Formats: sequence, structure tokens, C-alpha cells
Amino acid sequence: MKAFFATARLCVRNSSEFGLMNTLGEYLIKLIALAAQWMVWRAVLPEGAVVDGMTRRGMLIYVTVSSALAPLLDVRTPASGWLHDGTLLGLFQRPRGVFGQLAAHTAGGWLIPLGLYGLPLLLLSALLGFAPVPASGWFFPSLLLCVCQGFAVDYLFACLQMAIRNADWAMYVLRGALTALLTGALIPFAALPWGIGRWLDLSPLGTLAGAPLALLAGIGDPARLIGAQVFWNITLWPLALWAFRASRERMVSYGG
Repeated sequence: MKAFFATARLCVRNSSEFGLMNTLGEYLIKLIALAAQWMVWRAVLPEGAVVDGMTRRGMLIYVTVSSALAPLLDVRTPASGWLHDGTLLGLFQRPRGVFGQLAAHTAGGWLIPLGLYGLPLLLLSALLGFAPVPASGWFFPSLLLCVCQGFAVDYLFACLQMAIRNADWAMYVLRGALTALLTGALIPFAALPWGIGRWLDLSPLGTLAGAPLALLAGIGDPARLIGAQVFWNITLWPLALWAFRASRERMVSYGG
């Protein structure tokens, strides 16, 4: 664990190498995008309206926490980018497991966005009258399962990138589209028409952000959602480990 935390500290310093103003500018853009979501949901959901158990206040809390905890709800390790530029190859030369190194770099990268954006945003939402207090204590174990499952999903995307010979930009765009639509982070499943959300919330992507956020808003069945998360963790982790072992011999990277 000493090596894990040392690597995480290095990643924290690297995360701010572009300067404080650049970092704050990125978070300002995210805050503006969130404010647009607030205005949309206030217009769509009048006071007192309920959509599949979701009130307007619950919707505002949902999208706020989704933005504040985005790094945890959609885990992005540096695997795909490092595969493209060759950095991933160097991890094999170090006396640590590749997955452990990627996890340490990822965890270190969470500190700045959560500290400078996530926590202030949650405090701001409380001041504005919709405090992000979970409606169910099952939100916390669900969030932990979401993070564990997110690592497995990320490694599978990296393996898919290896399989298509390092089409980095294509994979970035594909993943962005899939996670925006199918994880429930951008649009709550409760707001989708024709009952689509009741199927998506049990899918391997839908049980990422969608499960803990539904429990946060008090509209999800804990046994159903957490059971699905446990199932996908048990299923996806062996698949990710196998796929990485099968794919690394065909790894193609710039730099070697």
C-alpha cells in the first residue's frame, strides 16, 4: 500500500501541471453545463410533478451529485491514453502489477476534481436548498460497487482498443456516447420513455452511475440494483483479466 499511495501522490502533482487557472476554467465550464441542466429540469418538471417516483427536487439532486462524483461514477484509468502513446508499455518494466499501477494513478487523479469541484458543488447545492442527502444508506455500498465495476469496464474498453489496433480517438468517441446514454449519469432512467430505464438499469453500463444515483434519489430497489452490481462485478472482473492477458501480446503502441 505504501507504493500505491506514493504513486497516487505523484499523479496528484501531475494532474495540476497545466496550472490552477486551466483547472478552474475546466470546472467553470462543467458548472455552466450543470446550470443548464438545472434550468431544463426546472422547466420540464413543475413543482409538485412526479415522474416515475422522481420529484423535481430529487432530479436536481440526482444531476448535481452525478456531476460532483463523475470521476467515481465513470471510472477512467489512463490505460487507453497510455496505450496510444506507449506509456503503458513501461508499466510492465516496474515491480508492480499493471492493474495496481493504473488504479493508483486513477485514484490520485480523483483528489483534485473531487476537492476543487465535487465538494464545493455539493456544498453549493445544499445552500441552494437541495442538499444531496442520500434517501437510502444503500447508496454508499452501491457507490463502492460502482467504482469496482468501473475499473473492470475501463480495462475491457482498453482491451477493445487493443483489438482494433489502437484506434484511440474512435474508442474515445464511442465510449463517451455509450456512457452518456447508457449509464444513467446524464439522463436518469426514470425520465426515459416506454419503460426503457427498467431494462437499462440492470445492464453492465446501467449499473454504474444509474444504480447509486437511483438509490440516492430514493427511486430504486436496493436488493435489485445492488444484486445486479454484485453480479456484474463477479462476471466482468474475470472477463477483464482474461481479456487483458489475451490482448497484451497483440498490443501496439507508439514508442515501442
